[in-house]
Amino acid sequence: MNWSIIVLKFSIIVAIILVIIQLIKVDTTPHITAQANSKKLNAPQEVITILKRSCYDCHSHESVLPWYGKVAPMSWVVGNHINDGRKVLNFSTFYTLPKAKQKEMFERIEQSIVIRMPLPSYTWIHRDAVLTPREKKLLQKWSKEEFKKL
Repeated sequence: MNWSIIVLKFSIIVAIILVIIQLIKVDTTPHITAQANSKKLNAPQEVITILKRSCYDCHSHESVLPWYGKVAPMSWVVGNHINDGRKVLNFSTFYTLPKAKQKEMFERIEQSIVIRMPLPSYTWIHRDAVLTPREKKLLQKWSKEEFKKL
């Protein structure tokens, strides 16, 4: 048995599979109305900057896919994370939600920042997305203030 032939055949099969799976895409295309797109999030610039850096990749239609987010099978994982994040909270469509839902979202933002956001699996690669204690307090303060306004 010639091991070099077996390794070569195995490598060719793996390469073919990797090429074929690139055809299977996860749709992360924004499905957004003109009305939703015209209403930007009402927040101080510092809050917007933090949200864009740490939250928007999963919670808006302004996702920026890294190179590995375009290559299967990682594209499937990244795409599903983005779609799941948008289902929970989407800053791009936030003001199209009923006031009661907006209020619920502001309450969730405050809690999520303390408990789990941004996800460790995201910040492991995106180190700049890690929130400092000061940034967490600022986002919590902003969400409390917005909650009270509704």
